[in-house]
Amino acid sequence: MRTNVEVKQCGLDIIDLIEDLERRIFRPSEVYTRGFLEWLCENCSNSSYVAVKDGSYIGYIITCIDRPGQGHVVSLGVLTEYRRMGVGRLLMCSSICRLKGIVDSIVLEVRVSNQAAINLYRSLGFRIHHTISGYYSDGESAYFMILDNEYLNQAYLKCQCGS
Repeated sequence: MRTNVEVKQCGLDIIDLIEDLERRIFRPSEVYTRGFLEWLCENCSNSSYVAVKDGSYIGYIITCIDRPGQGHVVSLGVLTEYRRMGVGRLLMCSSICRLKGIVDSIVLEVRVSNQAAINLYRSLGFRIHHTISGYYSDGESAYFMILDNEYLNQAYLKCQCGS
């Protein structure tokens, strides 16, 4: 299904589209402010991407380097009608491959109830490191997941990152 999906690097030139996706994908209480999205797109654009299908922006990933050697998936979202088509995996793999040779680990937070996302992350080798109680504005907890060591090397193979 994802054969018609193109991945483009995220940047300030498409901040309006990112902001629109953010509003359409996430709960109102979880939508990032425009200022924060601008900061993310400006400072994390090297490993952040948007998914485009037939000229429409359908998802995005923002991945930053938190500290030397550690990537952090800050946000990953795909419009509801395009989920379960491999778009999230394509975006994740784009970021993972871009970070190859730059980081030793990649981390993220995910709602404990978001089983589809957890399954995606696990399929790429992420492991639950610990639970963060009350992480989300509605009080739901998050899993802090990590991809490192041999699991990171396996993710490069699964994502066909090349050399």
